[in-house]
Amino acid sequence: MHQPRLQVFRLERGIYKRVNWWANPDGPLAVTSETLALELRFQDDRMRLWDRQARAYLREHRDERDERLNALARYEEQRTGRLEERDKRIEERDKRIAAEQRMRDLDSQLADLKERRPGKH
Repeated sequence: MHQPRLQVFRLERGIYKRVNWWANPDGPLAVTSETLALELRFQDDRMRLWDRQARAYLREHRDERDERLNALARYEEQRTGRLEERDKRIEERDKRIAAEQRMRDLDSQLADLKERRPGKH
């Protein structure tokens, strides 16, 4: 059995006694901390804290970081979608304004042609 480099000691009657790691049925080596009411589990060169009562690992900084990065990525995707929608609305508005301006120009040209028409009194 591979023993992690970390050694755990428990103070008993003024003397520090080494606590042995044990093979957990789930696979990782573990040692129980009565003080913390947690198991220290060592697996894949990582030590994690296991809450026996909750039957789950305590959250780590990397978990928090990954969640924040994922939330930021979702926010950026939503923001990009909103900006693309806004750009599409602006483009449609600009096309509508340009078409309205062309219509006004054509109306003006038509009015000019009617004014210049021969035979007009």
